[in-house]
Amino acid sequence: MQNYKNSMIKHSFLFGALVGGVLILAALVFYFKEMSINFDPQLRSINHFLIASGIFLGVRKYRDDELNGIINYGRAFSVGILIIGFASLFYSIFIYVLTSYYDSSIINEAIVFLEKGLNEAGYKEKDIDLLMSMYKQITPGMFAFGQWFSKALSGLLFALILAFFFKPKGNLLNKKSIDKFNESNK
Repeated sequence: MQNYKNSMIKHSFLFGALVGGVLILAALVFYFKEMSINFDPQLRSINHFLIASGIFLGVRKYRDDELNGIINYGRAFSVGILIIGFASLFYSIFIYVLTSYYDSSIINEAIVFLEKGLNEAGYKEKDIDLLMSMYKQITPGMFAFGQWFSKALSGLLFALILAFFFKPKGNLLNKKSIDKFNESNK
């Protein structure tokens, strides 16, 4: 049992580093093209695709290499959560360094975007001023934590969905598990 946990953490760390690195690379491409790394819908779609693909490939590789092709829902979900947790951690460290030492205007962009959104939503001016007075106090660490939380939450949803597809399905006649991706008896 201990061997499985150690291999799960090691495997998840490696895939999390890979997914985090690809997320960072995508953000850097948008940053150097002077596009928003916070609110660009194109980058958001790319990030969701990268997160879902990373979780899927990471869980599948763990299942095939460490568990001889059979994984239950709980373990698939756990591996997915660990992968996105590590990926989000690497991405948030990148955001912290970027906003602390290189470009603090990213936080200002988020503040302006929020204020514009509140105005468009029809909030009263006094409510907007109150919220903006709190939001203008944000530090790079708090902003990075928000990025970590955002990526981790979207990864959690993808892990919940994807783990279902890795869940072994018992055959009613002979109780052998059937792999839904390969449709083969294990």
